[in-house]
Amino acid sequence: MRVITMGLIALAFMACSTAPSAPGEAEAASQGSEKTYTEGTDYLVLKRVRAMDPSGLAQPVEAYSVLVPRDWVADGGITWKLGGPCPIEVVHNRFTAKSPDGAYRFDFYPTQQWDWNDDAQMRYALQDPAQRRCTIAEPMDASTFLKAAMAQEIGAEVVSVDAPEYLNAPLQAEAQRQQQQLAATGITNIEYRPSVAVATLRFPDGSSGMALCAITMQLTHMPNMITGGQMTAYSCQTTTKSSLKFPKGKEKEAENLFTTILKSFRANPEWTDALQRMFTNIGRMEQNSIAERQRIAHDAQTQIGEMQVRDWEGRQAEHDRTAEAWSQTIRGVDAWQDGQGGRVELMSGYENAWSRPDGTYLLSNDPSFDPNVVLQENWQRLEKGR
Repeated sequence: MRVITMGLIALAFMACSTAPSAPGEAEAASQGSEKTYTEGTDYLVLKRVRAMDPSGLAQPVEAYSVLVPRDWVADGGITWKLGGPCPIEVVHNRFTAKSPDGAYRFDFYPTQQWDWNDDAQMRYALQDPAQRRCTIAEPMDASTFLKAAMAQEIGAEVVSVDAPEYLNAPLQAEAQRQQQQLAATGITNIEYRPSVAVATLRFPDGSSGMALCAITMQLTHMPNMITGGQMTAYSCQTTTKSSLKFPKGKEKEAENLFTTILKSFRANPEWTDALQRMFTNIGRMEQNSIAERQRIAHDAQTQIGEMQVRDWEGRQAEHDRTAEAWSQTIRGVDAWQDGQGGRVELMSGYENAWSRPDGTYLLSNDPSFDPNVVLQENWQRLEKGR
């Protein structure tokens, strides 16, 4: 239903690589200039880091990629937690990228799901080991989750939490559209309540931070066959969990960097398609099992058939809407275009940008700096978009 389409757009560039200079410093050998340019001061290079799924499918495959500064060290990717009761948590995404001195650190955290029912007897049934799938916990929105479970996972204190309308409006509009689609098929007892929140963090070492969390809450209203009244089943799932740690006083730079990383997320469509098929098959098997056991705790989910499956593509779409709203409001990124119609959003505050075919980008404000001359490499100049 929802996919983190943290954008399935591939950028194609027509340039070839030559032997690179040592990263960090380069001299403008041509034109007789003796000026030395230092990476990180005179220009910034963003590299595309590729997170792998080494064992989940038939062979190792790239799951997704993001842009981070070139000297950062990245670690993690996809691991599979087989044998657990919650199918959506089988695919475990844990990714970290940090600066050499550890002052900056970006994190993706694994997806979580938890279920609840407002009827006490149904909650008791959910705890039956034969029926239980995911964690049993009260429903909560993104703000509440950030202040509690996610703050603990990050290892930081939440200074403040905001749930701005500019972030929530796109998700709420999409939820309304989905409910209308369900209603058109005769399903009127399903309700979606998405939420997204941003937190300001403080780490034990005195560093500052920010976190972004999005949650989809699905409510299924149904008759209570025991009491004769009504009851509601809740299913909550995180669709975005990410954070950035940074030095105190660097809030603006951090916002721009956080936005750039989030907007640069590109999922491998072959990988997401494979996961979608897997989760669809799981959904079908669960439906058959539910039909055999009859009125078990998850009967509510069978009412929407395969639409219950929260595949990676659906979650990617929600991530895109969240990141788009974030960047448009904070304006932490600028759009750039190449000569072939490709488009990318990079950190704002730079007047010049170049790209290479391997997905690397270079930004500079020095009008005399030309990476083709200084670095003796083949870079393509980008034009600032509108």
